[in-house]
Amino acid sequence: MNDWLLVRGVAVAAIIVAAACGSGSGKVGGGSGGSGESTSGSGGTVGQGGNAGSTSTGGSPGAGGDTTSAGGSPATGGSTSGGGTTGTGGSTVARDGGTSDGSYVADRPPGADGVLLHVVNGCSFDLYIHGTGTGAVLMPDAAKLTAGGGSQDYVAPDDWPAARVTAYLDSALKNQLDKVEMTIAKKTINYNITYVDWVGLPVEMSAFGAGNDCKKVGCYVKQADLVSTCPSGLLQGKQCLSAYGYCASGSHANDPLCHALDGQFAKCAAGGCPMATTTQVYGCNGPYGNDPKWCAALNRGRPMNPDDPDASLYYSTPPYNVYAKWVHDTCPGIYAFAYDDYGKSNQSSFHACTGGTQLNITFCPSG
Repeated sequence: MNDWLLVRGVAVAAIIVAAACGSGSGKVGGGSGGSGESTSGSGGTVGQGGNAGSTSTGGSPGAGGDTTSAGGSPATGGSTSGGGTTGTGGSTVARDGGTSDGSYVADRPPGADGVLLHVVNGCSFDLYIHGTGTGAVLMPDAAKLTAGGGSQDYVAPDDWPAARVTAYLDSALKNQLDKVEMTIAKKTINYNITYVDWVGLPVEMSAFGAGNDCKKVGCYVKQADLVSTCPSGLLQGKQCLSAYGYCASGSHANDPLCHALDGQFAKCAAGGCPMATTTQVYGCNGPYGNDPKWCAALNRGRPMNPDDPDASLYYSTPPYNVYAKWVHDTCPGIYAFAYDDYGKSNQSSFHACTGGTQLNITFCPSG
């Protein structure tokens, strides 16, 4: 049975719903955003479900297909695959216009099931997309998006916790470049870009819905320029590793970067910051796992003023997390460490779009 149907040149994909035996549970940035373990990005790890059956959206199950597929009616101007039968329900047809700013919006009936995810590859090389969360995997899995504008549409479940959409360099899904995070619950799309673990690709996210926080967030530098400015020593292939990712490796234990904040603890001890290691501060773990105020203060170079609301003073007096400074200089407003959402000058990219119907994700929005 075909899992997708081309509609006006846009592939409208189905989802595979996880079986009850699918294992795993996780946390996501939905709610507080960057409070997850830094080894999995802001919001924590993603639970992985098993696969059960598919639900075809937007057309027929294909030649010789069965009648068990349910989903969209045939797209306007499209055709069903030979020998197949069409599903029932709403359609997911690409609208010729879009929004006033040129954003793509799918033409779906009001109240249609699921949230449409529109994923675009603006990079100069092909990408392969893998979307997974608790209870569902987006299909077709490992979809190839061609360089310079290839796109794929998916319909995600209305309840999809701890989800990620990840871009890979290969169809085997071994060479991960970057990811975005989301939790979908009761028509609210909680979403963010996270560079907590590394930076591999510039990304843009834009949600559509009824709420006032359905905002666009993104990193708008060219992919080649982003990687070429990575702080010294942190570039690994096509990824710029975070300070924590670099220092967590035992082979870098004696590197000066991994001890840059050691002298800061004495400065803030009277205020209540715990004694720890520079690596634990970078990762907001160990004694800093439940201490967002001091983790944020030390990463930002503000040990004497942990609740400073003036973001212009962050990273102004070394030592500080040089990777986090680079992220905010290059891609302002995106998570660079796990508690980057702490304080009045929230430095995270977390948004919650109520009444959400669609989420657009563009890798390399500026090429």
